[in-house]
Amino acid sequence: MDMVLFGGIGLLGFSLSLLCVPLSRKISELLRAVDIPKPEKVHSVPMPRLGGLAIFCGFWLSMLFLRLIYGDSLAGFDRELIGLLLASGLILGVGVLDDIFGLAAVVKLIVEIGASVLVVSFGFRVLPHGSLAFLGSVGDSLVIFGSVLWLVWVTNVFNLADGLDGLAAGIGGIVSLSIFVIGISLGIPWVGVVSMILFGVCSGFLVHNFPPARIFMGDSGSLFLGFMFATVIMGFSGADGGHNLSLLGILVLGVPMIDGAGAVLRRLVNGTSIFKGDRDHLHYKLLLRNGSRRKVALIIYLMTVAFSGLALLIYFKLNGQGPLLAFGGTCVAAVLVVKRFRLLELYISKYHLLPGRSISGFLLDEGKPEQVCKEEAPVTVSQTSS
Repeated sequence: MDMVLFGGIGLLGFSLSLLCVPLSRKISELLRAVDIPKPEKVHSVPMPRLGGLAIFCGFWLSMLFLRLIYGDSLAGFDRELIGLLLASGLILGVGVLDDIFGLAAVVKLIVEIGASVLVVSFGFRVLPHGSLAFLGSVGDSLVIFGSVLWLVWVTNVFNLADGLDGLAAGIGGIVSLSIFVIGISLGIPWVGVVSMILFGVCSGFLVHNFPPARIFMGDSGSLFLGFMFATVIMGFSGADGGHNLSLLGILVLGVPMIDGAGAVLRRLVNGTSIFKGDRDHLHYKLLLRNGSRRKVALIIYLMTVAFSGLALLIYFKLNGQGPLLAFGGTCVAAVLVVKRFRLLELYISKYHLLPGRSISGFLLDEGKPEQVCKEEAPVTVSQTSS
């Protein structure tokens, strides 16, 4: 398939997403789906948070347009497309309800599991069919269980990455390009089409979401993108030579993976619920160091590029052999990230912002953020005894 055509597909997704953002902003205001400033957040004014509608509509309108123009010759996965549409619709629905009303974590988890089971029933697997045939029927059950677990995990860790202006959309754009390169090299047209549309819609939304953001994608957007990435990465396993390549997704999604695993471990060690939010995520720690949301976004973009580059290196130079290499590479990269940005020091010494100090342009006074004049004011931290 011509690279010019793929470029056009990405431009289509970009344009439709960009055009849908004003509409999603209006819907957010009508439904009062607005993110109110809180102590654990860095914005100071109410922000529309149904940007996920623009991402979802941009993606599926692009798919519909391509379907009408090219029929099934462009991607050729009609049955799987139906399952993906139904499942992603469920994910969007629970995300929208959460953005409007605020759902319990267990409710979202149940819907995510249901959507994952649905998409797996349409043939998506994290490992090729029969890869655990030596275990008999147990092997098939393990593949199905692992596929559902993979979908739920990636959906949620990507949601956790959406904690600062522009992060999820920027990470999503970079991840999309990595998936595109691997998918095309494996000769899977539908992976190329879907990943380029995802690149387009992420880029289009980022125009409105890069710091300082004018709209948030909300759970409706971050859950949808995480679910889509998890599903498309599973498409690798269906190609000749794609055995175990789904596990390269661990590396492509290295930043959300590390931050998500760290969040779960941190909350387990602290004896708190793994569903309870905190301000100890990677982006918050970097924000304490840099004091600029733009700088933090760019740093995390560079980290994502590095992880994606390592995944592509393993794929092209090591003939795709490497679930263990992907896992080991992620671990090594995690250690380097922690060391480079002295994150362990921040975790152990428990840095906090002093009342009255500013963070990324916002003044903190008794836990209530107020906007200050300078957009990118420096962060001042103090070390307190635990």
